[in-house]
Amino acid sequence: MQAQEPSRPTNDPSEPLTNSVPGPPTNSTPELPTNDEPGLSTNDPSEPLTNSVPGPPTNSTPELPINSTPEPPADTRQEWGALFASWWQACRAVLPTFLLTRLLLLVLTYFGGILFNVPNNSSFALTARTVLYSWYHWDAPRYLTIASQGYIDQSYMGFFPLYPVLVHTISLLVHRDILLIGMIVSNLSFFAALVVFYRLVAYEFEAETAARSVLFISIFPTALLFFTAYNTSTLFFLLISCFYLLRRSRWWLAGFVGLLAALTDFIGILLFIIFIYEFTRQYIVAQSQKTQSLLSLLPLLASLLIPLGTGIYSSALARKGLDRFAFLHPQSTPSIFAPWTMLASLFKSITSNSVYSFGGAHGIFELLVIVLFIAALVLCFVGPVRLTSNQWSFGVFGILLLLFILIFPTLPGGMQSQYDPIPALLPASLLFFIGVIIIGRLGKRTEFSTMYLLFSLPMLAFFLFQLFTAYWTI
Repeated sequence: MQAQEPSRPTNDPSEPLTNSVPGPPTNSTPELPTNDEPGLSTNDPSEPLTNSVPGPPTNSTPELPINSTPEPPADTRQEWGALFASWWQACRAVLPTFLLTRLLLLVLTYFGGILFNVPNNSSFALTARTVLYSWYHWDAPRYLTIASQGYIDQSYMGFFPLYPVLVHTISLLVHRDILLIGMIVSNLSFFAALVVFYRLVAYEFEAETAARSVLFISIFPTALLFFTAYNTSTLFFLLISCFYLLRRSRWWLAGFVGLLAALTDFIGILLFIIFIYEFTRQYIVAQSQKTQSLLSLLPLLASLLIPLGTGIYSSALARKGLDRFAFLHPQSTPSIFAPWTMLASLFKSITSNSVYSFGGAHGIFELLVIVLFIAALVLCFVGPVRLTSNQWSFGVFGILLLLFILIFPTLPGGMQSQYDPIPALLPASLLFFIGVIIIGRLGKRTEFSTMYLLFSLPMLAFFLFQLFTAYWTI
């Protein structure tokens, strides 16, 4: 009998070394290396070793096709997405107020345009165009005459060209009624202005104040000028946009927008002073933190774009052989006065006329506007709703605006009289946006908001019907 062959050792080099040490059974599926045990290989020795030796990582990014365009970085896409979302939110916030106030003015136009122009108890009917032309009063005919015929005499020179150029350009494209086009331009400009205004106030204060401010300026007693064919909406949009850009240190873009504002109205030149003030304030703050160099003064040159706008209009007048400063004295009477002279004339208009006369009533109303103007300016700097020191540029603009009105009381083309010494006051008061912001901050109190609504809405309807009947002059 042959002896039993001893078992072959399991560590024969001709066989792979597996299960050579007795112990509990292991999982036959090799485990993948983990981050805790880098470099351990589970490859079978009979297979080629792949990535078994640590080394520099290989580039696993697949090659782009030849004609493919790389996508922008995710951070850039997110920034643009957030920017779009913030502006879209502002549009949604102001749209209801804008649409409701436009609807209110259209309803008043329908009833006022008909009932103030047709005899009682008659079947006489007007056309839609006739009702629309209820808005063709005060300065609207002058703006539209410039848009359709140009500057026909010196009395039109006080009306700056940008708004009439916009109306003229669009009328060439669409061939519609010039008044309708002028009103569409005004209303689109007003909507854009409300969006920027909301963003500015929400950034400086809070969203609730922004919403109230948008409502309050939309129903301001003279807000009908935002609806008709005036340059007021376009000027308001450019003023607010310039402030918005200045507060974010977008100097060159702010300078360009200021140039457009200066081409829209002589009031736009005030932005030059605001630019210098805001740039100096931000530069001083940056210098105190030692984060600026002399090269950072270069954007200050952008401020020169603002007076350039006025210079362009002045040069255009000179090229036509006219007085390059005709816009400062469009009428034959003087148009530049000392501020205290106008206040004295206003008091004289009230005291020398009966309180039941046109001069007396008109003077009292203008005096109330100036008193509210000054009260809002005081509240900018003292009291519970005062501005912070880095927001004083808003109050500075308000002061400059009031001085401008008193120094140039007849611009752009009003006629001064003993019955109406400051004809520029009521239209320009719409540009006093910091006053509206102050009212919006005070509007946190329900009783104050209610009082403002009860006063403004009837006065808005009153001025609208005065326009339709061409009695009151704004």
